[in-house]
Amino acid sequence: MLAYTALSAGAKPYLFLTGNAGRTWRSLPAPPVPFPADNTLPIATWADGVIAVTDGARVVATGDGGRHWSAVRLAGASHVSGITLAITDWRMVALVQTQSGGTGSETVYSGPVRADVLHPVRGLTVTGSIVYGDITTAGVLQVDLGDNFTAERYWYSRDGVHFVSAPLPCPDTTRALLGGERAGRVIALCSGTPSSVGPGEDQKQVWIATRLGGTFRPSGPVFVSPNEEGFAAATAQDMAVATIFTVSATFNAGQTWTDEIAEPNGAFWTSLSFQSATTGVVVGTTVNNALQSVGYVFRTTDAGHTWHALSLP
Repeated sequence: MLAYTALSAGAKPYLFLTGNAGRTWRSLPAPPVPFPADNTLPIATWADGVIAVTDGARVVATGDGGRHWSAVRLAGASHVSGITLAITDWRMVALVQTQSGGTGSETVYSGPVRADVLHPVRGLTVTGSIVYGDITTAGVLQVDLGDNFTAERYWYSRDGVHFVSAPLPCPDTTRALLGGERAGRVIALCSGTPSSVGPGEDQKQVWIATRLGGTFRPSGPVFVSPNEEGFAAATAQDMAVATIFTVSATFNAGQTWTDEIAEPNGAFWTSLSFQSATTGVVVGTTVNNALQSVGYVFRTTDAGHTWHALSLP
């Protein structure tokens, strides 16, 4: 867990590790990443013995539990405005967003997990006015890139080096939030543009392919809820979506949804993920009635049916 004492520019970072579901925590040497002035919440990613942290503009990593941190350079990247990291199969993969002169691009970068430079993957980029992307390492590495709900591309990779183009997870005018591959089924939440329904909400629908590289088809009806902050799937039936106000779950592949965690003041959710078919976590930041910023980590061990807040250090 990467934490900050305040959500203000220059705030000091802290890094903690738990091996028993939050009953006890151990402090690790924190990365040299003070809270950024643009309020982008830095995110930590861990796998294959490496912890990587990004503040949306740069990447630092450690392979020895935080004793030594080093910069990970993005070859050729300039005007970086956003970074999403993933580590899988001893590869580090990054979605890198850049903005210059009103035009943006979203590009996939990749390299060995302990490399000090990541390089762009040939052909895996989109350019336009409003670019975005999503990445998942659940089951098989998958990447989806889009621009302004009109142009989208989707790939999967079994080694983080070679990427295969495949049929799009979602129909036109929607963007894909990738849920990963679970028991051979490939899952996505297809989300419409927020302006298509009303301020602060959009349409959503689960789409599933029966095999990697196969055709995605709708699973469950279209529903309307507040704009999403994240999506993850524990199984081909059990999934969760975090919106501005709630974490909701489905246990029948999107046929029906129930609210599991509610934040009436609204919340910024990060790191919604399932590490197994039963266990998942989500990190939330909200404001209490006294106008104080509050952070927490919720954990589920029953595929999203119940969530409990962990005791934090």
